[in-house]
Amino acid sequence: MTTPRKRTDEPRVFCTDDARHAACLYQMQPSLEPADLHATVDQFVNSGFDTLLYTVGVEGGAVVYDSHVVPKWGDNVTSWTHPVWYRAALNLRQLIADGHDPLQIMVDRANQKGIWFFAGNWVNFNGTPREQTGGLGRTIDWFYDNPQFQVGPEDDPRAEHLSAGRFNFLHDEVRALRLAMFSETLARHQTDGVDLDLLTFAPLCRFDQTDQLAPVLTQWLRDLRAAADKAAQQQNRAKRIFVRIPAHPGAWPIFGYDVPAWIADGLVDGLICSAGVLHAGIDHSHDLTPVTQLARGTNCRVFAGISALLGRQVSYYATPPLLHAAAANAYAQGAHGCGIGDCHWTPHGWPLQPQDYGTARPLGDPDLLAVADKHYHAQSVTGRPHIEWFPGADRRLPITLAEGKPVTVPLYIADDLPHYQQRGRIDAVRLHVRISSIEVATNAVRVELNGQPLPDHLLDINDIGYRMIETGSIGPYGCIYQYTLDPDHYPNPGRNEITVTLTQRDPHVEIPFDLYDVDCFVDYRLHRNYHRDPLNRNR
Repeated sequence: MTTPRKRTDEPRVFCTDDARHAACLYQMQPSLEPADLHATVDQFVNSGFDTLLYTVGVEGGAVVYDSHVVPKWGDNVTSWTHPVWYRAALNLRQLIADGHDPLQIMVDRANQKGIWFFAGNWVNFNGTPREQTGGLGRTIDWFYDNPQFQVGPEDDPRAEHLSAGRFNFLHDEVRALRLAMFSETLARHQTDGVDLDLLTFAPLCRFDQTDQLAPVLTQWLRDLRAAADKAAQQQNRAKRIFVRIPAHPGAWPIFGYDVPAWIADGLVDGLICSAGVLHAGIDHSHDLTPVTQLARGTNCRVFAGISALLGRQVSYYATPPLLHAAAANAYAQGAHGCGIGDCHWTPHGWPLQPQDYGTARPLGDPDLLAVADKHYHAQSVTGRPHIEWFPGADRRLPITLAEGKPVTVPLYIADDLPHYQQRGRIDAVRLHVRISSIEVATNAVRVELNGQPLPDHLLDINDIGYRMIETGSIGPYGCIYQYTLDPDHYPNPGRNEITVTLTQRDPHVEIPFDLYDVDCFVDYRLHRNYHRDPLNRNR
């Protein structure tokens, strides 16, 4: 019998897997055996990730394990209309018919391999008409039969990009259905707890009802806490409740989340804090300190939920320096850990590839991150809906520049650059400001870092007005103002402000000039005078 591996003292670095996209339910043809499910857990052994947040359901209420309280994916379908989702249901049915519970297979493997395992799901649901989605298998009959429990259309402009089909948590029936599912995974499976997603299909009611929701949701969490404590006693193992929330405290009352009460009453064991909703993309501009200060002195741990999406022309996924910068910022602001908050992380396909382990290895160690190359990026659009009313969204790029009107973008940086400069460890610190559609010859721009104008002798213009690369022409057209910073112009640890002013505009052009990207790159040497490319082959 295989000896179980020792695991970390507490969860520290997590990765999310929605049980479908980066897993065998979608990617392997029927039939499956338990070892096929092991692959999802096995890829994280010695990876740098010590925790797996495993999503056990889909938006229509169906689940992907052998539940005794909730219908399974495809239970109500006789004629399928989607090939991949049909395959997922076939695989699920076959495993259960063979006497296997897919969730228990995953839990057993994680326990054997020393991986923390949390059964996760959205707290809310999303309903659709049967005639639209009846052949997809993802929506349970209860949802089709009870549209009266949906939020429905609302006049509030903040609901523009949100689904009117999401269910209203003020109804007892809705809360009971979700409580039963989470309680089951706590009681029937030897998990380490549950992962509650309060970012998706939120708010859990109409916007004008969130004051009513706050005490109701808190009581629901209290009921779930009781279920977790009961399961912990029966299984003789701690059952933690992790909750995904917006990092900005200004968002909590908007959604009806009484986070201070959750912490004070011991209802939650971990807060996974995200920069936004709807997978807003990687962001190094938000501040976690209000959350970490709130949790200080309590048993509640704070995690940064990092989006690994960049959404750029040649980099859809965030690069290793982008992820390392996000993790370093989290620890600098007092977080206990961090992880990938997207539904899966597959930067080079599934399963993880060798280069991915180099990315993941430093994520749990602030000492390794301190001298890792970093790329700090002000949050900008990734092609998904932009929610302008969300707290902090006014800083999100792109922003159109108007002549004579400064635009200031915050950027948090973890590095103590003077410390490493004195030791000769800094290879380069570069600030890049990308402006679309601009011609340098007929326009003028001033860039300031923390109120100090950056001199021209630090500037190198990178013209991407029109350039052909292997994937086609670069877009959007424009220029990147690239500053190689000297020690007198280094950014500070913590919050920095980059201010861009269009001081002179070409009167013959009506095209908008957008401040599209703001990036700060920090590159390190292993030792003073230890050049990264000793033979200058890349120069």
